[in-house]
Amino acid sequence: MTTETLKGLLKDAHENGYAYPAINVSNLDTGIAAMAGLSQAKSAGFIQISVGAAKQASPVNDPVEGSIVLGRTLRDLRKSQHVPIAIHTDHCHADMVDVWLVPLLKELKVLKDAGEEKIFDSFMFDGSHDEIHDNVATICRLLPLVKAVDGVLEVEAGGKWGGMEDGVADKAVFSTPEDVEEIQRTFEDAGLTADDYLLAVAFGNAHGTAVVPDLHPELLSEIAQKTGERNLYVFHGGSGSPDDDVRAAVANGVVKMNVDTDTQYAYTAGVDQFLTDANGLQRSHREGKKFFDPRHWNAAGRKSMTAKVVEVAELLGSAGHAESVDYRSVLDPVVAR
Repeated sequence: MTTETLKGLLKDAHENGYAYPAINVSNLDTGIAAMAGLSQAKSAGFIQISVGAAKQASPVNDPVEGSIVLGRTLRDLRKSQHVPIAIHTDHCHADMVDVWLVPLLKELKVLKDAGEEKIFDSFMFDGSHDEIHDNVATICRLLPLVKAVDGVLEVEAGGKWGGMEDGVADKAVFSTPEDVEEIQRTFEDAGLTADDYLLAVAFGNAHGTAVVPDLHPELLSEIAQKTGERNLYVFHGGSGSPDDDVRAAVANGVVKMNVDTDTQYAYTAGVDQFLTDANGLQRSHREGKKFFDPRHWNAAGRKSMTAKVVEVAELLGSAGHAESVDYRSVLDPVVAR
């Protein structure tokens, strides 16, 4: 997955009016479930790691180590898929930039120079809690590091999302065209166009489902008209959003929608149903092995989460777009030979 390949996928979604699912995962089982869902839907998509997931993947709670451990697993898993899958680091708030994202990017450059196959394709900096001048200053600092590892950067304009994301809670505030213009100028000064990065703006979004979103997808087109740029928009906090609002957001320029809460819920619901059907036998050491064996209830969780990913791809319109191409031969030179 080169930068140009990823940009080509995003351009196709932009020009043809659909968006890619971006599914957060936290371990091997959720990663398998997410990729299986994309493959079943014949949809490209993103598999994402948050700082919380990265810490959990490290025995010493180190987000850099955990990112590489989980990232390598996902990179190797996607080789068996027939659809293009980008591996992405999700929400890095400003206070985690020098703890997580910068040292991760530097370590990835070391691994790249040592000849290791690329692990991550894109990276997300969440500057929405910063003043705009601090937001763009961090973007400027990150851009050369991201470029050095052949990555694409996703950023957030001013404004905040409602709900909770990795322990950071806010009430929703809408992004302004002025803040978006400032970010656009920052990328232009770096020699990049609106097709070279991903931009999340706040249009009433809410992370999780504790806060009911007050979505105004038309704001995306209004910002594009006022700034003169139709950016590659990202819809954060897609879980729990009404289907009509999701479709309207895609129609107004969204090419990527983040989903975490809905797929977490689906996974656990599958496990819960499996254990409910066990009717207490999972607590019997003598009779319940086929119920308490983690391989069985994990499989139930994976199946339920996979079905949810397919549902998301169908809602976003990306399902079926990868149907006619064996992308392994495009993305993997070994397979191509």
